Amino acid sequence: MTPSAAPAPGLAPTVPSKTSEPLLKLFPEPPERREALGELHTLLASASALAPLPERLAWLEQVVRWLKTDVAVSFRHGLPSLLTPVEAPGSARLRLLVEVLTEVPAWRESVRDVLCTVFTDTSALRLLSEPGLSTGRGLLGDFLGRVGQRLVPAVPDERELSTWVWRWFRTAADAAWLEALAEEHVSALCSLLGPECFAPLGAAVEDAVAVLASRASALGLAADVQSRLPSAPLADSAFVHLPRACEALRVAVRAGSEAQDVEQERLACAEVIARCRADAQAVQQHLHAHAVDTDLVYRVELLGHVLDRLEALLWLLSPDGSRPSACVSVRLLSSLVRAHAQGRSISGLFRGSVRCISRRIFEHTGEVGRHYITTGPDDYHRLVSAAAGGGLLTTGTAALKLLIGFAALPLFFQGLAASANYALSFLLIQVFGFTLATKQPSMTAAALAASMDVKAGDKGMRGLVDHLACITRSQLASVFGNLGTVVTTATFVSILLQALRGHALLSQKEAEYVVHSLHPFHSGTVFFAAFTGVLLWCSSVCGGWLENWVHYRRLPEALARHPGLIRLMGETRARKLGAAFSRKACGLGANVALGLLLGMTPAVSHFFGLPLDVRHVTLSTGTLAFAGAALGPEKLLSPDFLWAVAGLMMVAVANLGVSFGLGLAAAVRSRGLEPVGMLRLARVVLAGGIRSLSDFVLPPQPLLPAHRPSSPLAVRSAARPRVGQRSRQGGTTHH
Repeated sequence: MTPSAAPAPGLAPTVPSKTSEPLLKLFPEPPERREALGELHTLLASASALAPLPERLAWLEQVVRWLKTDVAVSFRHGLPSLLTPVEAPGSARLRLLVEVLTEVPAWRESVRDVLCTVFTDTSALRLLSEPGLSTGRGLLGDFLGRVGQRLVPAVPDERELSTWVWRWFRTAADAAWLEALAEEHVSALCSLLGPECFAPLGAAVEDAVAVLASRASALGLAADVQSRLPSAPLADSAFVHLPRACEALRVAVRAGSEAQDVEQERLACAEVIARCRADAQAVQQHLHAHAVDTDLVYRVELLGHVLDRLEALLWLLSPDGSRPSACVSVRLLSSLVRAHAQGRSISGLFRGSVRCISRRIFEHTGEVGRHYITTGPDDYHRLVSAAAGGGLLTTGTAALKLLIGFAALPLFFQGLAASANYALSFLLIQVFGFTLATKQPSMTAAALAASMDVKAGDKGMRGLVDHLACITRSQLASVFGNLGTVVTTATFVSILLQALRGHALLSQKEAEYVVHSLHPFHSGTVFFAAFTGVLLWCSSVCGGWLENWVHYRRLPEALARHPGLIRLMGETRARKLGAAFSRKACGLGANVALGLLLGMTPAVSHFFGLPLDVRHVTLSTGTLAFAGAALGPEKLLSPDFLWAVAGLMMVAVANLGVSFGLGLAAAVRSRGLEPVGMLRLARVVLAGGIRSLSDFVLPPQPLLPAHRPSSPLAVRSAARPRVGQRSRQGGTTHH
């Protein structure tokens, strides 16, 4: 029963050959096991340590493929008799391999020689130090690298063990197969092959420890990381001590020091790594509290992954005896396979950084959104007054919009003029402390998401419903305040123009075009309104991003200390300018972004031949009011005009609903929360009856001091500035 030294001929046939008869006599088993034994005989008989390296590696690939075959068999035919009743599918053939190698020493020696020569002739450094870990190029560099790898894959290096391991284990399913292997079978196989078989991997572990310790040290000593840590001498930094501690442990292990000395060095490494993790956590907390940079977040997360890998390798370098080394090695290989599979994902590259900055953005927009939520009659009436002021300014914006639209300007200049008109109007609304109803939903949605950060029990659901009722009636107050003022002001301006000039702002033909463009079924009004809701949400994201960027770059402080501004305005005024810019950055970004999006989107889409337009409910109400004044009272009850009014209602619902829905979904996702079921929420609302439903529409009723609720929402509303009221720093509460 001497094994043959012929080169690997390929995967064995599916039926046992005559050469496997001695093996079958040793293991008389059912047909499924006899088939596996026939394939195993052919594989083991072809093992040769003298074959060229590619052939030895190809032979190992066939062995791995044979080991994984029982998984496919079990899924196709159920658990075959090859498996014991409590055995995982991934362990069946591994157990069979262990049994055969135990009974046939010659084959055991052949397999040991093949593995030993493969580990000697290849390098495992990249296998241990690269999967799932960046090479230090940063977020953008790694993104370009992954895209380039997709387009033009790198030429594999056959001397690298990682090249072959990724061929043997390609997906996360292979990682799951490795994790399902029974520990007793893994330990038994490693014991049969002996520690000398895996000795070449020990040097690779030492090299990988040195590489990863240096990489973690470089990441932790970066200037933008150190600037967010408490001031301390650099010599005391854990990132300075990390490579030294790892090297001391490596030297102690290589020198064969006593167990007590090795244990002392291991504890020193664990202490330094714990300090590194604490510093990385401090940087994360600083970013959440002040401002977020996606590249820095990416590097801090990478630092955590490097420390995780370093800890696993340090355990292999100096095991503490709590777990079998063979089992830990298999678990490490499984994690490497998963990391390699995830490392090829482009979306996964941005997931952590985008989640962090999105939470920072939506937390700030939620703080702004709380200023639009009224809980008492006084706040409610102030919000209506602020909305009326916003509607007054929007009337002029709607008039200029009509003049620009019918001026037949070139597309670019038409879009530029419309953008300037919108942006200037929105900025004036911000300066005067007015409100615009369509800007509220995405911000109040972020505030609602913050209130979902508690356990949604029955009491929590009732509090959530109360909060939602406050948001809804505040939103309706803004809508009615905006639209009522727009209609009144536009009608008055049209009558005034008719008296002074003898004709309205629009001609008969232009007015009919406006009415037709708002028909809900004969035009794309509903789709355009939903698209405008997306733009409204995007503008709030732009505002939050600008606020984060301003604070990350410390622009308010830079303005306060700018020599030119100090010479021009004086030190006190320069400081006030910086403080005002800090408060108004979010509103500035959101208003300018919304103006550009509303003005340039139709121009750009028409340039490319796309019939895309925008429908903003307040602006559309103003244009329809001007059109109705031009058509005359006799046309106001015509079917076309009534359909246009119905279209306006649909525009309002689409604008507010889409913007609120996107804002709520994004804010909930950024916080990692589970969305609240709409059916459950509706049941809680309906359980309150008419009184509960009326809270969503009617203004809040004044309560006697003895009956005034002390809910967290009421406490927050009492502590924050009221709607339209200027803060002590001189700015308004609206962004």
